[in-house]
Amino acid sequence: MNSKSRVTLASGSSIRAAILSGADVPFDVVKPDVDEDEIKQQAKSDGIDLEKTAMLLAEAKCMAVAATTPGIVIGSDQIMEFEGRAYDKPKTMAEAKDRLLETQGAAHTLINAIAVARDGEIIWRNLDRPTLHMRSLSEAEIDQYLEEAGPEILYSVGAYQIEKLGSRLFDHIDGDHYAVLGLSLFPLLALLRRENILAY
Repeated sequence: MNSKSRVTLASGSSIRAAILSGADVPFDVVKPDVDEDEIKQQAKSDGIDLEKTAMLLAEAKCMAVAATTPGIVIGSDQIMEFEGRAYDKPKTMAEAKDRLLETQGAAHTLINAIAVARDGEIIWRNLDRPTLHMRSLSEAEIDQYLEEAGPEILYSVGAYQIEKLGSRLFDHIDGDHYAVLGLSLFPLLALLRRENILAY
């Protein structure tokens, strides 16, 4: 890592932090103070599509931290799209069950946006849209999954954690596995190499 460089992850997400740690990227974490609901509501009111909305959220998180943090700041956001509609994280296990009943046997998309700032100015953006194909599941299978996985799945917009027991719910994924988890790692690593933060 360049001695003059600093990397900060503008996120409270443990899985995004784990992705960077797994790639041995040195970084700090600063949770951004951003009203995501307000941004989403304004974007919807303005007729902004889901891809641009995800990027607006990533930029807002990035810039909220970059305003007071030097060096490289990484902001990211993910929106689930199913049949043209956006979904937020389920608030209850009952809502999670409804989400899985609705999406079983079908495909949905996770829109993953990353915005990176250097010294307070956005220098790079990336957008990925992996598609996840869920198996046909009975209500009994969904009930068993929810009982075994527990309320931790409420941290996932799709009511699953594909890196854990949720992997059993799917036939296959089209796209970047890391984007499914919430941070498109390979293009981000390429940027960090260009910025001389990573040697290889």
